[in-house]
This record gives sequence, C-alpha cells and structure tokens, in this order.
Amino acid sequence: MVKQKCNEPSRVEQFPSFTLAGISAVTTNAAELNGSGKIGMLFEQFHSDNIVDQLREYQQQPGHYSCYYNYEEGDAGQYEIMVGVRVKETPQEQFPECIKTFIVPAAKYAVFVTERGPIIEVVQRAWSHIWEWSQQPGNERAFSGDFEYYDPHIDPNDGQAEIYIALC
Repeated sequence: MVKQKCNEPSRVEQFPSFTLAGISAVTTNAAELNGSGKIGMLFEQFHSDNIVDQLREYQQQPGHYSCYYNYEEGDAGQYEIMVGVRVKETPQEQFPECIKTFIVPAAKYAVFVTERGPIIEVVQRAWSHIWEWSQQPGNERAFSGDFEYYDPHIDPNDGQAEIYIALC
C-alpha cells in the first residue's frame, strides 16, 4: 500500500448542499495563530451549553461539524465559523434564539482525513498541510464553505476528523 502524502487529500468528492444549525463567531487565521482567536471558545460553548440537545429534534445525522464560510479575503481575512449539527431544512424562527443556520453549498470537495491523536492537535496540523496544499498550482479553493466532520463517538484524546475543502 502506498502511503498518502500528508498534504494531499485522501479523495475528491461531490457533495450536495445541506443545512447546519449551531453557534458561530467571526475570526481570522491571524487571530487564531496569535492566541486571540475564538474557535476554541466556540467549541467549548457548543459542548458546555449542550447545543446538540437543543437541536436534537431537528438533527438529520449523528456527529457535529465546524464550518468556515463568509470568507472576506480567502484565508487572509475575516471569516465566520459555525460549530453545529446537520439539520433538516427548518425556518430559522423554529430554532432557539442563540442558534444560527447556514446552507453549505453543493460543491466538489477535497477531503483530508487527519491522523489519529489529540483532536485539537491533529486538526491544527491538518490545516497547516491544507494551507501548503492550497498554494500548489491547480489546487484552487472556492472559499464558499469548508467544513470539518466529527463522528459522534470521537475520542478527544485519540480522535480523527475529516476536513472538506470546497474547490473551484
């Protein structure tokens, strides 16, 4: 078996649009790298406020997602991140006030599977490889809605996630 290069996607997949519901924040990669980011706190809030329980009746698939969208300048500017679950199409007013929705657009995605390990570390390392990969000729990101999928039984100390990067 040929070992896959860590900065190459494991597959490319066409994915239909779907709706996520969850909580969100606006941040930048610069803020995340210098320690003033919001992603870690958003994940903590998602789990501590039992957002999944608030959305259980609408949830369409087990597991949770983090989705990156509303990019202002690709990976150089502000973007919004949502941590949430996949839901049936539901009017926004049906959800609790703190919940937002986003329709992840149908697209062709490069899928990166992280290595196994402490989930925060392996996801950060995978994003580092994705940024390197996206600088290579022919690997053009759409910046329309990228997402990470986390299995419902993920072990935070020895987990694995899939990262979907929308392609042009």
